[in-house]
Amino acid sequence: MNAIGVDVGGTKIAAAVVTPEGEVLNEVRYPSSGPKERLLSSMARSVNEVRDGFEVGGICLAVPGTVSTVENKIIDAPNLHAIEGIPLKDELEERTGLTTTVENDANAAAWGGFRFGAGSEVSHLIFITLGTGVGGGVISHGVLLRGAQGAGGEMGHITIQATGPRCGCGNHGCLEALASGTAIARRAREVASEEPDSALGQLAVERAVLGEDVAGLARQGDEAAISVLRETGVWLGIGLAGFVNVFNPEVIAVGGGAARAGDLILDAARHEVRLRAMSPGRDLVEIKEATLGADSGVLGAAALARNSSSGEYVLGA
Repeated sequence: MNAIGVDVGGTKIAAAVVTPEGEVLNEVRYPSSGPKERLLSSMARSVNEVRDGFEVGGICLAVPGTVSTVENKIIDAPNLHAIEGIPLKDELEERTGLTTTVENDANAAAWGGFRFGAGSEVSHLIFITLGTGVGGGVISHGVLLRGAQGAGGEMGHITIQATGPRCGCGNHGCLEALASGTAIARRAREVASEEPDSALGQLAVERAVLGEDVAGLARQGDEAAISVLRETGVWLGIGLAGFVNVFNPEVIAVGGGAARAGDLILDAARHEVRLRAMSPGRDLVEIKEATLGADSGVLGAAALARNSSSGEYVLGA
């Protein structure tokens, strides 16, 4: 049966009716700004609007932050504080009349990549999102690993440099602090100051440098911008090498806005994995760009909604 996937981000709510085969039948978007009641109303409105005319079996909300799967609510959401502590399952079921599941957004994106994207032909996948932060999910033997409380898979918060930059979580040297879009922009400002004659340096005089600026300048051959992305790839690769040793995946799919830099980041990451990961895992794993783009969250959430009645996340369900 069709299901509704809802991807709630820091700026937008994307909802879609999705078939079991991953076809989007209808979709809507609303802003996610505002206080608690406005946000809840926007979520419910998106569901009720997108379902009109379609038979659906349930909803899964993919939300940023630490999810308590026992209570179906958000414990901590640094980029969307308005949803913290809200019993989202109860609220959405009351407002829509549909069975609702709540899932971490990176886990949902990972499941989307596993069911319909770059990991659809394997049983062991790690999915990493490089956006404002770094998220991720792990699928092993076709099962989404979520941990005892549903708080597992926080791939962005492993420490890869103990004396590194402060992360938004309060720790120092997290993967997120060194390989996210935010980290790219921060490092770009530093390199622009060190190399003022570069195209990157000249742009920084005119305005604030964004992560997408770095990728654009790198494609044009600016060595300063290239060095920023290469360094990002090194830090990413250090983190990925650890994941390879722990989980022995067949594929690591890297998505998110910063991942659109492609091989400008991923080539350096692959090199670090070859240097640091242990055999035979390093010889098996393929590191590639994710294929679903912004749709991975709603597609994965919809697939998880279909599985929620059994409480299992099973290949082909």
